[in-house]
Amino acid sequence: MDPLLRKSAGRYREDVVSADEEFDDFESSGPTGHDLGGGGGPRRTRAVRSRRAGPATGNASWTVRWRREWTRWRHARRRVLVAVVLLMLPVVWSYGRALTGPGSDSLQARSVEWARENHLGWAVDRVEQWWFANHQAKIGGTPNLAAGPTVETVVNATPTPTSSPAGVAAPSALPLVAGHLVPPLALASPAAVRVGNEGQWKPFGPAVNGVQGAYVTSIRPDAVHTSVLDAVIWIDPTVFSLRQYPGLKIPGSPWDRPPSVEVARQSHLVAAFSGGFRIQDSNGGMILGHRTLQHMRTGGATFVIDDNGTPNIGAWGTDVRASSTMDSARQSLDLIVIKGQPAPDLTTDANRKWGFTGPKNKSAVWRSGAGIRSDGSLVWAGGDGFTVETLAETLVRAGAVRGMQLDINQEWVQLNTYGVGSGGTVHGRRLLHGMQHTGDRWLTADTRDFIAVFTR
Repeated sequence: MDPLLRKSAGRYREDVVSADEEFDDFESSGPTGHDLGGGGGPRRTRAVRSRRAGPATGNASWTVRWRREWTRWRHARRRVLVAVVLLMLPVVWSYGRALTGPGSDSLQARSVEWARENHLGWAVDRVEQWWFANHQAKIGGTPNLAAGPTVETVVNATPTPTSSPAGVAAPSALPLVAGHLVPPLALASPAAVRVGNEGQWKPFGPAVNGVQGAYVTSIRPDAVHTSVLDAVIWIDPTVFSLRQYPGLKIPGSPWDRPPSVEVARQSHLVAAFSGGFRIQDSNGGMILGHRTLQHMRTGGATFVIDDNGTPNIGAWGTDVRASSTMDSARQSLDLIVIKGQPAPDLTTDANRKWGFTGPKNKSAVWRSGAGIRSDGSLVWAGGDGFTVETLAETLVRAGAVRGMQLDINQEWVQLNTYGVGSGGTVHGRRLLHGMQHTGDRWLTADTRDFIAVFTR
């Protein structure tokens, strides 16, 4: 054989043998780590090697190309996996922080809030719509009276007189004090038959200069969901003052006060309740400590508190306006009570003004709302089984001339009452058993804004 041809054939044979050696492991174990030889892998490999050690063939050339492609694919797969891991690290880190942050939010609530903060609000809205539609309050039945409102430091359990059979409220027998507001009359039940002390007020919280400034009652949301007992609170702002607080996440910094009730103020704390929708979803703005955190919307439902702790509720720009004495203003959607009547489009709105809760806001779910009476006193209503319409009707029943929906969802509807224990420690209690957070919520940092009620 020509020497040059012999030399070329020798080099090619060496290349084939080298490629066979690289592929030995693959043939004995396969690309997934399984033995391809049926127990005889090593012998088969040696036989294949001995056959391929001869002159170059077309099969050997194909094997070399195949092995090169396999190596490229394996390296490409590794690069893709590394890239995916690197891309997922910020997501995992962000979600982990959301799950382990301060506050008393549940795992579910933290996950939902994280999704909304990361541009997945559209998906959360669809899931919530489905959830509300399939987890509404029970229809019919009788309520468990023990599930009604429970308050801390009840001073006098004597209820106000019930209304007459004709539905006309009887005169109040509560003591009147000059300079303070008159407590409300008993509320008429929307159900056909009243249960227990439904609609009858009892005072809670400490008396200030001999005057009771807060009362609570239970009432059913309507004549359909008769097994549900919701709560209504009445507050006299001449006896108690109100103060808006921020949350760690909502509305976000900067602020001039902590995201919890200051320790020095806690002994004067009577009650606290959650604010409205997330600022991003509230179709409105917020002012806190005379500083605008989010621009206010003209016409938006607004909860205002002045520097003296006196509340007001109304449409921004008409009922309430910016002033030098305004400490805070919190907007949430549109008014649901206007001039002492439910807003006219509550039953026709196509889920644009008051949240995604069923066709035309008909889902009977957990909601809360607040209203202002003509005398300046404040009423709060909350619990299960409310449509936006029946929430408005309950506020009207309690005497509200203007009212707003605060929040939706069992996770966010909350009102706690507080009292000082024998050891001087302040503790709270959930107003309704179904409320999700602890009674001591807002004594430490919380994620969402809230409103606190103090003795003057």
